[in-house]
Amino acid sequence: MGCFHQVVRRDNDAAVPALDRALELASAAGDKATMSEALRHLGIEAHAAGRLDAARQRLEESTRLRREIGVPPGVAANLIGLAYIAAGQGRRDDALALLAEAGAIAEASDARRILGFVSQARADL
Repeated sequence: MGCFHQVVRRDNDAAVPALDRALELASAAGDKATMSEALRHLGIEAHAAGRLDAARQRLEESTRLRREIGVPPGVAANLIGLAYIAAGQGRRDDALALLAEAGAIAEASDARRILGFVSQARADL
C-alpha cells in the first residue's frame, strides 16, 4: 500500500505510515526483501522532504539487504538514489563513484532500464 500511495498517487503523507508498518512487520518476520523495499521507499520520501542524512541511511540499509539477498538490479537502483543524495550533499566524487558502480552492476545483470537511469543520473549530475 505504501508503494501504491507513493508511486501511483504521489502522496508521501499517506505512504509513510504504510511503509513504516511494512518495515515493522517485515523486520519481525525476517523478510529482508520486503524490508529492503520499505526502506528504499522511506529513503525516497526522506530525500523528497530534503532530509538527506535520513534518506542516505535508509537507502544504505536497503542496499545492504539487497546485496545480502542477491538482488543486483535492486542494488544498482539504490546506488543511483544514493548518487543523487551524495550530489545534494556536495559529495560529487562519491556520486560519480556510486554511478560507476551502479552502471557496472546493471550491465553485469543485463538490467537495461537501470542502465538508462544511470545515464540519466550522469547527465543530471
